[in-house]
This record gives sequence, C-alpha cells and structure tokens, in this order.
Amino acid sequence: MAESIGQDENVWSDEWDQLTPESEIRMWDFYGLRHWIAKFIPRKGKTIEAGCGLGRYVFYFSEMGINIEGVDFSQPTIDYLNEWKLKNRYDAVFKKGNILNLEYPDNSLSGYISLGVIEHFIEGPQNALAEAYRVLRPGGIAIISTPSVSFYILYQKIRKKVKNIVKRTLFRKVITEKFYQYWYRPGKLKKFIEGSGLHITRYGSADLLFAFCEAGNYTEKYIKEGTFGYKFSNKHENGILNFIGAQSITVSVKAAEKMFCFFCGELKSNQESLSRFDVPVCSECECRDESKYYKKDSVARYCAPYIINPPVKKGEKFICNFCGKDSESSDIFEDYGFEKKVCSACLKIPEINIKLSNESVKPVWRKRMERNA
Repeated sequence: MAESIGQDENVWSDEWDQLTPESEIRMWDFYGLRHWIAKFIPRKGKTIEAGCGLGRYVFYFSEMGINIEGVDFSQPTIDYLNEWKLKNRYDAVFKKGNILNLEYPDNSLSGYISLGVIEHFIEGPQNALAEAYRVLRPGGIAIISTPSVSFYILYQKIRKKVKNIVKRTLFRKVITEKFYQYWYRPGKLKKFIEGSGLHITRYGSADLLFAFCEAGNYTEKYIKEGTFGYKFSNKHENGILNFIGAQSITVSVKAAEKMFCFFCGELKSNQESLSRFDVPVCSECECRDESKYYKKDSVARYCAPYIINPPVKKGEKFICNFCGKDSESSDIFEDYGFEKKVCSACLKIPEINIKLSNESVKPVWRKRMERNA
C-alpha cells in the first residue's frame, strides 16, 4: 500500500523551502481562486487558512484588514514565515498546527479556508472536513478547493500505470510509491462537503485555461492574451465547460437555526436567509447595498486568470478612488490586484473591499521566484 505524504512534515518543508513568501504573494491568481476567496471570506470574526504553505493569502487578506491566521504542519515553514514578516514589516499571524486536530475551540471561527490540502490524505478528506465543521461557528463560511480531474492528469495517470506495468513485467521491479493526492471533480468534492454537515451555497471549477495548457508544453505562448486558447477558455469559464476547470472549489456554510450574519457579525441571521443568499444575512443587513452581490440570483463571474499584467512600479503614485488622497503602490502587493485605485487605509474598510472584490478584481499572473541562496 502506498504511503501518504499528508502528515510528512519533511515533504512539505522541502516543498516550501524552494520558494519565497514574496513569490507566493505575487502568485495571487495562479490557480484563479482569488475571485472566489475575496468575495466570500468573512469580514467579521476570525478566519484560518488550514495548510497555508508560504502564506500567500494570509499576507494578502491581512492587508485587507481581515482577521486571518495561517496554520501549517511544517515548523520550519512557520519559523521562516515569522522571520520573513518581521524583516519585511508585515502584520500576519502564523502557527504550527495539524488540520486533523486544530487547536481552536468548538464553534469559534467565522471562516475556514483550505486550498489544495484535503486531497493529500490517503484515507480521504472526511476527517479534515469534520474538524472544519467543529471549529466553525454557526453561519461560518468554508472555502475549500482541490485539484480537479483534467486532461493532463488523466494522461499522466495512464502513462504512469503503463510504465509501472512494464517495470514489473520486464524487469520484475517492486514498485513502492508514496501517495501524493486525489483529484476531485466539483460534484465529488460537493458530496464530501455535504457529508461533513456543511451546507453548500456555491460550487464549481476555476481555471479552465490551465486545464488546457497543462495538456501541452507549459510555456507563455499558451497563456498570452489574444490566443485562441485564451479566448476560448475565457468565454466558457462560466458556461458549458464550467465543470472541467483545473480546480474544484466549494463555498459552504455551517447552517443552524440562528447564525452569525456575514455583514454585521451578530447572531441575528436565521436559516431561511440561505434560501435567498449565499451567506447568512440578518433582516437588518438585507437592505445594505453590498448584500446584492450575495443574492442567489446574482451572476458570479470568474474570469480566466492568465493575463500577464505588467508589474506596477514600486512606489508608483496614484490618487485613491475612495478617499481622494495621494497614495503610492505597495512594494510587494502593488495595486492589490484591483482595477480601481485604492490606498491601504481604504482597503481595510469592509464595505470598500467587498465592493472591490465583487466589481474590480483584475486577473494577475506572475512567474514564481525561487528562494535566493
């Protein structure tokens, strides 16, 4: 039987040791998920990213004023992150933890994010999802993604099986493998989430373009804006091919008779609100302008992410579209990936970052940078 890497600290330490927090931050949309996360991440209460790696989204959403903590199994990675944030003067919280046994009380978290983690357990994702359900408070939001089954994955799996058969038959080699991960189509991931007791409000796939790109040699010519592949995937990202993107993703709620409202954070929302909204909304907050983005009949538009935008120059001057004050771009976060110009102070205002996350997200793609020796 194959061994699992899910609980192997050395594997993940080696994985993240090759990269830098800066390179990960610049990879905002490498998997085309930021649209989903920015829209649904709770603005009230505490959120964790379970299996945060080098903290790409923890750093990013901390800059938006969101109370988020990163949890990872690798102590060397956590040590490196805490050292890096102090050196670069960024405010973010990272802790070592096991997503199968989180050190958070029952019903204590408003948000739980897990991106490409639960598929690494050979026994399946059920234990990790049960723990997510335990720590979420009533009305808490879970945003969970895994790799989906794409053309390239099917090709690689067939190719690997053929190679192993040849080795066993011709060379009588004993093949010992380490289990790496499962791939879940959106419908399969949805069933696992529902099996944990969470209530699905949105699910689908993201990153249709990558599903096509990985079938060939992965070079920039496949992802340039204007190519047939780009136009095709961008057109059908939310249409007939929605469920064959490279990433499966779900948004779910810990439903209860009484729930914490997504907007005001008060225990005033009832379960009936989930029939009209994707998030718990109390009667008082239904009249808020930003509640329109979360109605069941609202169209969620998630564009293909592979536009290679030119980097914003460090310290580039601009006038904030919200407060009208002179500002300058962040050294690492640049313009935070929004079409509208926003200063760091205005970005932390929930009403503003909700509006930006639903109306002004621009796709961003950057090459990864290896850690300097």
